[in-house]
Amino acid sequence: MRRARTGPLSRLATTALAIALGAMFATATLVFTDGVRQSFADSAMGGADRLDAVALPPEDGGVLPRDLVPRVRELPQVAEADGAVRGSAVLLGPDGRPLGGAPAMAVSVGGPTERLRIEEGRAPEGAGEAALSTATARTRGLETGDPVAAVGADGRRREFTVTGLVGFGLDRTASAAGAIAFDPETAAEVTGVDGYAELRVLGADGTDPEEVAAAVRTALGDGAQTMTGPGYGAVLAEDAGVQARSVTVGLSLFAAVALFTAALVIGNTYAVLVAQRRRSTALLRCLGADRGQILRGVLAEALAVGLAASAAGAALGVGVAAAAVELAGRSAGAASFFGTGGAEGMPLVVSPVSLALGAGAGVVTTVAAAARPAAAMRTAPLAALRESGGDGGSEEGAGRGARLRALAAAALFALAAAGAWTGMTLEPGPLPMVVVAGAGMAAFAGAMAAAPWLVRAFAAVVRTPMRRLGTAPGLAVEGVLRTPHRTATAMTALAVGAALMSGYAVASASIQSTLTVVMAREMPADYALRPLTSQDGGDTDAQASALPASLARELGEDPAVGLVMRDRRAAARVGGEPTPVASFYGARLGTDLAMETAEGDLADVAPGRAALHADDAERLGVGVGDTVRVPGDGADLGLTVAAVTASEGGMPGLVVAPEDFTELFPDTPDAGLLVVGADGAPAERVREAVDAASAAHPGLEVVSGAEQREQYGRLFDTIFAVVVGMLAVAVVIAVLGIANTLALSVLERGREFSLMRALGLTRGQLRGLVASEAALVGAAGTAVGAALGVLFGLAAAGAAMDDMVPAVPVARVAVLLLAGVPAGLLASLAPAARAARAPVAGLAAGAPGAV
Repeated sequence: MRRARTGPLSRLATTALAIALGAMFATATLVFTDGVRQSFADSAMGGADRLDAVALPPEDGGVLPRDLVPRVRELPQVAEADGAVRGSAVLLGPDGRPLGGAPAMAVSVGGPTERLRIEEGRAPEGAGEAALSTATARTRGLETGDPVAAVGADGRRREFTVTGLVGFGLDRTASAAGAIAFDPETAAEVTGVDGYAELRVLGADGTDPEEVAAAVRTALGDGAQTMTGPGYGAVLAEDAGVQARSVTVGLSLFAAVALFTAALVIGNTYAVLVAQRRRSTALLRCLGADRGQILRGVLAEALAVGLAASAAGAALGVGVAAAAVELAGRSAGAASFFGTGGAEGMPLVVSPVSLALGAGAGVVTTVAAAARPAAAMRTAPLAALRESGGDGGSEEGAGRGARLRALAAAALFALAAAGAWTGMTLEPGPLPMVVVAGAGMAAFAGAMAAAPWLVRAFAAVVRTPMRRLGTAPGLAVEGVLRTPHRTATAMTALAVGAALMSGYAVASASIQSTLTVVMAREMPADYALRPLTSQDGGDTDAQASALPASLARELGEDPAVGLVMRDRRAAARVGGEPTPVASFYGARLGTDLAMETAEGDLADVAPGRAALHADDAERLGVGVGDTVRVPGDGADLGLTVAAVTASEGGMPGLVVAPEDFTELFPDTPDAGLLVVGADGAPAERVREAVDAASAAHPGLEVVSGAEQREQYGRLFDTIFAVVVGMLAVAVVIAVLGIANTLALSVLERGREFSLMRALGLTRGQLRGLVASEAALVGAAGTAVGAALGVLFGLAAAGAAMDDMVPAVPVARVAVLLLAGVPAGLLASLAPAARAARAPVAGLAAGAPGAV
C-alpha cells in the first residue's frame, strides 16, 4: 500500500494559513476601527476634526465680527479661513403652516472650511437654494429637488429648492427643532445675524493644529475663544453626552486586542510546527550544524513565510472589512440578534498605518514564535533525537515547567484581579479603560498558562458521559486527559473569539441599559410641548403665550399617543426662600417619570407626601419622614417628605401630588405637556399626531426626546454593528485556527492513528475520535472564553460610564456556549478525514507524520 507522506511544504502551508488569518483579522479590525472613528467624528464631533482651528464668540449666544476673517487669513500659518452664520427660521410646509412647533436652526454651509458633511446632493449655491438636515428631511417627508419655504427674521416668506441633505450628527438643537442651510450670504439675510457663530480655519501645509490655534489665538486675543478643531469636536461630543476621548481610547483598545488575538493564533500554530521539528533540528546538530546556523535558518524561513502570508492576509483583511461594512449596511437584521442596527453611511477608511500594523503583527509574531527552536538547541542532540517530539520531554523538565506555569498563572490572575478592581474604582474615562483592557489581557494570559489544568478539569467532568457515547468519544476524552497541553493549544483560538464576543455582548448590554436609564431620566417622554416665549427659545420663565387647555385632550384622543402628562410649575417660599414646586398630572411617579433618589422612593409621593431635592433638604435640615410647610396661593400645607431626590438627576425644589398642587395653586395653568407614544405605534405616526395637534396652536415649542434618542441610537448602532461584523471574523478565524492546530496534531500523531487501526478501529471510529476531541476543544474554549468575557465585559462597561447599570444578556451568552461544540465539529472535518486515512503500515514509518 502506498503511503502518502506530508512534507515540509504542506506543513508550512498550514502555518502560512494561520499567519494570513491572523494578519487578516488584525487588518480587518483596524480598518473597521478607522471607519467607526470617522463615523463617530461625523456624528458626535460634527466633523470638527477636519479643521485645524476654530474660534468662537467669547460669550454664549454672541457673534464674531466679520472683519476678523480677513485678519486671520493674513496669518502665515493659515491656508483658509471663513465664518459660519447661525440663527433661526420658521420652516413652512406645502400648506403654508409651520413644520414643527419651533423655529428651525438656520446655518450657512459650503466652502473649503465646511465641517458638516453633505450626505446627499450638494450644498446650496444661490438665493433660491437650501439644504435640509437629514433628520428633518426624513421626518418631514422631503428630499432633494422638493420645494420648501421659510420665514426669516424680517417676517418675509422665501421659496427655496432643496439641493442636498446635511448631516448635523448629534447636535441637540438640530435634532429637536430641525435645521435648514443656505449659502453664507442667504443665511445672513434670512437670519438677520450680522456676524459669525464660528470662525473655521485650515492651516498651511505642514503646520501643526496646535500651532495654527496658537497663531489665531494671538491674533484675536480676548475677542474670541480659540481651540484646535479636534478640541472643538470633543466639546461638541460632550455637549451631545458622549466622551470623545473614551470612545477613541475604546476603539484603540479594541484594535490592540485584535493584534493580541492575531499574535496568539499565529504564535500557537507556529509553536506546534516548531515542536514537530525538534527531531530534525537535533539531527542537523548531529551532522555538524552549529546553533547559530540553525537559528539563522529558522528565522530566515519564518521571515520569508511571515512576509508573504502577512501581505496576503492584510490584503484579504481590507476585502473582509469592505464586505462586512456593506453587509451591515444592507442587512441590519443580521446584527439585530446582538442588539444592533444597520451601519448605513459608515465610511470604509483604509490607511497605510492600518495595513502596516496588520501585516506587521503577522511578521513579528511569526519571527518571535520561530525563536522557539532555541529550546531544542539547548538540549543535547542525541537526547533530542530520543524525545518523542510530542508532549514528551523529561519528567524533571515537565515537573519544572508545570511549576513555572502554575506560578505564572497565579501571578497573572492576581494582576488581572488587581487591574479590574483598580479600573472599576477610578473615575470612568480613558485611563480606567486602558487598565481594565490590560487586566483582561493578563487574565487571558493566565488562562493560557493554566489551560492544561482547566482542560483536565473539564475533561474529568465529562469523562463518564463521554464514555457512554461509545468507543471513539471515550478514547477522545482519555487522550485529552493524557495530553492536555495539546488540547489547551488548540482551544486558545476559540477562547479568544468567545471572550471577545461574550465580553462585547455584556459590555454593550450594560452600556445600553445605562444609557436607557440616563436618557429616561433626562428625556422621560418622546415629546415635550411648552409655550414659546421668543424665536430662539427666550426666557423659559416668561410665558409669551399660554398652553391651550384643550391641547392635552386633543393629543390624548389620538390612538398613536399612549400617555399625556401635564406639567405644572409654581414657586413658594419654603423656609424663607423661593422654592420651585412642580406636579405632573396623569403621571405615575417612579414609573412614567423616574428621578434618582438619595433617600426614599419617588413612588411614595401622594396627597400629603412630597419629594424634596437634596440641596433643599440640606438647606432646611430635613429628611424622609420630616414635615415641611409649603405656603401657596390657595392654601398653606404641611407635607411629609416621602423621598429626597439626588443632587444630580433630581428636580429642584418640591415635587407634589396633583391634588396638593391644585389646592396650593388653584389657578396655575399647564406649563407644558409630556407625550409618550402608544405601545407599538411607529415613531413617524407619533410625530404626525404631535405636529397635527401643535399646528393648530401657534406659539408652541416642540422638543423631541424620541428624535434625540434616535440620533444616539444611530451612532451606537453603527459602532455596534461594525463590532459585531469584526467579531464574526474572529469566530471564523477561531474555527480555522482550531482546524489548523488539529491538522498539525494529526500529522504529529500519524503512528498513533496507525496503531489504533491495527488494534481494530475503523475509519469511521477514527473520524469520530478526532471529532470528539474537537468538540471537547470547542466546549472548553468557549466556556473559558465566555467566563472571562462576562467578567471583563462588566468591568469594561464600569470603566467607561458613571453609575453603570450591569446587564448580562443570558440568552446571547448561552448561544455562544452552545455554539462551541458545533464550531469544534466544523473545525474537525478536514483533520478527521486525514486521520481516517492513516494506514496500518504507518507503524513501520520512522516519521510521525506518515498519514
